[in-house]
Amino acid sequence: MKINNLLFPIIPGSILLFSFGLFSCNTKCKPKEEITEVSKPIAIDMTSVKHIDTPIKLSQIATNIEYIALAENPLINNITFSPIRIFEDTLYLDGENIYKYTPDGKFIKKLFPEGPGPKEAKKLKTVPAAFNERERYVTFKNSIGNTYKSYSFDGDYLGEKIATDTANIILKAYFHNNQIYEQRKYGPFKTNEKLNIIGPNIFYAKDLLTDSISFRYANPIPAGDAVYRGRRLELEVEMRYMIIDSLLWFKHVAIDTLYATSDLKSVKPMYIFNTDNSYMDMESFLRFRVGDLSKDECISRRIIGGVLPLFNKGLLYTVNEELGLFDSLGRSEGYTNKPVENDLDNYLKFIDLAKIIDLGAFSIYKGHMYFLVNSFSFFEDGSSSPFPNLTEDSNPVVVKLKLK
Repeated sequence: MKINNLLFPIIPGSILLFSFGLFSCNTKCKPKEEITEVSKPIAIDMTSVKHIDTPIKLSQIATNIEYIALAENPLINNITFSPIRIFEDTLYLDGENIYKYTPDGKFIKKLFPEGPGPKEAKKLKTVPAAFNERERYVTFKNSIGNTYKSYSFDGDYLGEKIATDTANIILKAYFHNNQIYEQRKYGPFKTNEKLNIIGPNIFYAKDLLTDSISFRYANPIPAGDAVYRGRRLELEVEMRYMIIDSLLWFKHVAIDTLYATSDLKSVKPMYIFNTDNSYMDMESFLRFRVGDLSKDECISRRIIGGVLPLFNKGLLYTVNEELGLFDSLGRSEGYTNKPVENDLDNYLKFIDLAKIIDLGAFSIYKGHMYFLVNSFSFFEDGSSSPFPNLTEDSNPVVVKLKLK
């Protein structure tokens, strides 16, 4: 396997991350799904959707819930940015390492040795790895030496590439042996300089076989006139990429459309959000990114963050980290800051799906949604343990939802 084109450089930069939760200015599922010409996007009216105090019931979005206990060793710490990935029924926990498990949670191995050696690495747990399912390898940013490193799904070391300061490229995912990556401007900038920090395209896809660009997702405001105020700001997640069955879904927080594609050639709008000026659009987002949006303006904006299309054509979505649900006709009762209430069993009473969806800390595999919850969640009021040996200090538990 050639390694030359597997890896791209990344520029960490000194930036400020913002989460609106903390405030700051900041189917039966088909194995192969195609988007046909007759597919029509579902219109979503966000102008009439408001905050509500009613929680979403789990039975509104799922028909079944299961739990997988992970082996007690190795110990898994903070799971906030740690999604579970599933390939050929094998579980991969994406954290400080890539931890490989059997379908029932037995530990198999870590994919790489940790350290500064030539075949070792130190992974940043807050930066998800990119998994190439077709070629069965994973690539991630190595915090030692500013490199990208790649390992096979069996843990074989495949190589590295030094990150440079020129390309400003951030690898996000692989889809059908294409690299999905973003290319951003990181300066240096001059105070009061007019600029578009995103650049002409929001993301690119590069075919690894031909070493050529196969798709560009254009920035709707390629010129931009935001004024740099001496600081750069970022949201925790700005672009959402989801691979569900054979489709790549993607949405930018400041663009009103959720797209999907099966081949990076035919890209279709699947959900279109009708918004008003209370929502952040691309113009205000570009101003936000360079500190050109005042604190009051920033607080007042609503942001459509995480999204998750359901197999029944419903849609889970977040607005400023509150969770809402649209049905297949584009109707929603509103969004809520209350956790999802589990009415399918008596184990995990409440699930904070808003944070999980907002951060993209989940995977969809064979019609199921997989994500992690802390073990202590089963010992809170109204919950009970599904496993006799589970304690509050045990490793996190994998939750598996059969989505509607």
